[in-house]
Amino acid sequence: MTESTPMTTRITMTLLVRDEQDILAQNIRFHGAMGVDSFIVMDNLSTDGTRELIAELAREFTIDYLHQPDDTYDQQAWVTEMARKAATDHGADWVINSDADEFWVPETGDLKTLLSGLSAETGILEVRRHNAVVICGDAPKGTGTAHPCTSTVFETESKTNLGTPLLTKVLHRAAATVEVEQGNHAVSGVPGSEEAAGARLRILHYPYRTLEHYKAKIAAGGRAYAANTRMPKGVGATWRAHYAGLEDGTVDRFWHDLAQFDEDVTFGLLSHRFFRDETVVRFFREMRHWQDRMTLQAAAEELLARTRGEVETVVKTSIGLLERVPPELRPNRPAYYHLQFTVNGGQSQLRWLASLPDRASPEELCADFAALRDAFSLFPRNRHIKSFLTTLLQVAHPEDSARLRADCAGRTVILHASCLPRLDATAESVASFDALGGDVHHIILHGENSAHGEAETGLSFGYDGRFLKVPTPDIYESLHRKLFYAYMLFDLLAPPRLLVKIDDDMILQNPGKFRACLDRVIAEQADYAGRRVGAERHESQWHGWHIGKCADPVIDSRGYQYPLPRDYAAGGYGYVLAPRGLAACSYMYLAMKEFFAMPVVGLEDACVGHATHATGIDLLDISIGEDTLAFPGLDTKGRRRILGTTQGSRSSDRSRAG
Repeated sequence: MTESTPMTTRITMTLLVRDEQDILAQNIRFHGAMGVDSFIVMDNLSTDGTRELIAELAREFTIDYLHQPDDTYDQQAWVTEMARKAATDHGADWVINSDADEFWVPETGDLKTLLSGLSAETGILEVRRHNAVVICGDAPKGTGTAHPCTSTVFETESKTNLGTPLLTKVLHRAAATVEVEQGNHAVSGVPGSEEAAGARLRILHYPYRTLEHYKAKIAAGGRAYAANTRMPKGVGATWRAHYAGLEDGTVDRFWHDLAQFDEDVTFGLLSHRFFRDETVVRFFREMRHWQDRMTLQAAAEELLARTRGEVETVVKTSIGLLERVPPELRPNRPAYYHLQFTVNGGQSQLRWLASLPDRASPEELCADFAALRDAFSLFPRNRHIKSFLTTLLQVAHPEDSARLRADCAGRTVILHASCLPRLDATAESVASFDALGGDVHHIILHGENSAHGEAETGLSFGYDGRFLKVPTPDIYESLHRKLFYAYMLFDLLAPPRLLVKIDDDMILQNPGKFRACLDRVIAEQADYAGRRVGAERHESQWHGWHIGKCADPVIDSRGYQYPLPRDYAAGGYGYVLAPRGLAACSYMYLAMKEFFAMPVVGLEDACVGHATHATGIDLLDISIGEDTLAFPGLDTKGRRRILGTTQGSRSSDRSRAG
């Protein structure tokens, strides 16, 4: 007599999708972790890369991919086909007919545990849906979003976009005779009784993720319903109504009413109109944390291997040179006595990097940025550390890194150096460039309201497509730290074709002259360009430019405390850095932490001159005789204000003349 083995409940989920790439992978990963054994995905005319995404996910999950070419949204027939296929081809015990924006969340445990515990008489389980609250924070209503990776607030009693109660969904025992109704709200042809899931299971629903996505979804679905002549007009009423209202503002007004400010969310939670559920967000946070650690560990191990190769190359080269010298003559060679010092830096860096794979958490490594810079300074020829820092930034700040790359890589970027108190004034400067047109992207750079040194500066940044925030003090004496931190970010993440740095008191006066100057820089393949300034002797240069501007009164009372280069591009005038010039500044910031840690006024233009000179980069002088204050084509607000006061209408004539 043999012992019986408990039967394993097999679950198959069906998904009818159309352009749901922004949520489909999360759906499959979550439900795979919740106990779903296989997926049947029917792709109805997606154009967003869904097919390629499914092919990638099929390496990890059992996925049956079906292509549906009809544009009639005959959901009832299509989902019925998949549900029967789950019973006949997948050996399913239970079938969940889901939409990509629905996440089935058990109260405890997973779906297998829940379904295995049901009575044998139960054939259908009815489950309530709760829409994720669209939150805009303090931004305009049109920017409101909801997504499984971020949403933790849901509606207690959800309604459709027509204001009617949101219908429940069902999951059911597998049967080759099943019939699924339009919308997956009910089934027939399944043995057993139906019962309500109650608190044991609920569906977290994300139908409204962004306004743009919702409009595209309504447009596609509405057209499909209109093309289906077999289906009664009352089916799909919510889709049809909003499809008809795409052009008259109905959908925009709906979204405006839907999106919630932070105060609305607080009120909704306290009045129990909303509730919190962090199950899905927590799942993806933990999954991302694990993936981040794996990514960084792999990057750290690769860095260690490459560093070992670089150090071995230095050792072999040094030994090879000495081996050519007869043993009796080696004591006369300085390289023989200096051998241990020659390899000290690389070997010390290698020992420090050896600990990276064991502590590859993004938070810890970003906080330890100062130590990473010190390690880089030991053996700066090992540029593989820069590749590791790129990976670290992409892991720690994925959205901002991707946005910066998309906006800047290979383009002309105008970087407006500003600070928090002057952002409004900088916006005026940016607006003056509207006449320039073309493929130019503007970024306003600012720091933060904190006073800290280089030893406390971590690896972080924020970028929303317009403002680039770096973790440096937003004070005058730290201007060089702020600019060089930004140059490092561009070098590591998104080297532009050209980066034009200007101050926030500049305005565009002559677009033609400005663009002609940029074209010249490109034509001459210059890595560094600007108005040449400087003098042979340090003492002949201005030493009081900073007085009255510094936050630190001690620094405000000192002259410049480090050597100035003989010539460099004037910072107030505006200058250009190509990728090689940015890399020179990035190298200097990474390798010379203590230079930037000095308690002195930081002249960012002079520092750029040092960085480029040390890398052998020549300065292209682009100044024109009459342009004594600004980059050709630009003017200062102060000059225009004075001319406007003293010369009346003559100033406007001069402005038009450029």
